[in-house]
Amino acid sequence: MNKLVIYIIIMVSALFVACDSNVIFDDNQKVDNGIWNMQQKKTFTVNIKTIDRTSLYRFAINISNTKDYKYNNIYFFLTTIYPDASISVDTIECELTHPDGTWKGKEFGGVIDNRFWFAHNVEFKQNGTYTFRLQQATTDTNLVGVKNIGLHIEKMPNQK
Repeated sequence: MNKLVIYIIIMVSALFVACDSNVIFDDNQKVDNGIWNMQQKKTFTVNIKTIDRTSLYRFAINISNTKDYKYNNIYFFLTTIYPDASISVDTIECELTHPDGTWKGKEFGGVIDNRFWFAHNVEFKQNGTYTFRLQQATTDTNLVGVKNIGLHIEKMPNQK
C-alpha cells in the first residue's frame, strides 16, 4: 500500500510539471549510493530550437538529500557550454538548513527535497544545444547523503 501511495504522488507531481507550459526543462539525476564524488559531474542538455527574445527565464537546482548529509549548505560549480562552444563557470551555494539547524525543503520518507533558484531574467541568445554540468564543490571528496541533483528551467512568472 505504501509503495502505491508513493507511486501515485510521483505520477501526479509529474503530471503537474508536464502541464506547466512555463517549464522548458526539468531533469533530476540519481547520485549512486547516495555518495557524490567531487569528480562526478551531472550533465544536462537543453536544446533551444527557436529563440523567443521576448521571454526571460529562471534557473533552479533541485537537490534531494538525507539526514546523513552533515553540512548546512552545498557548493556547486556550474559549467555552461553554449551552442557556439563558449564556456562559462559559476559557483553556486545552496543553504540546506535554516539558521536553527532544521532542514529546509519538504521531507518525505527520510529524503529532503529542495529547489534553489539561482538565476533570474536569463535570456537565451543563441539557437542550439546548451550543456550544463553540475559538480559538487565542497572540501570533501565524497559527500554522503546526496540522493539526486537536478536542473529546472522555466519562463519567468507572468509571461506567456
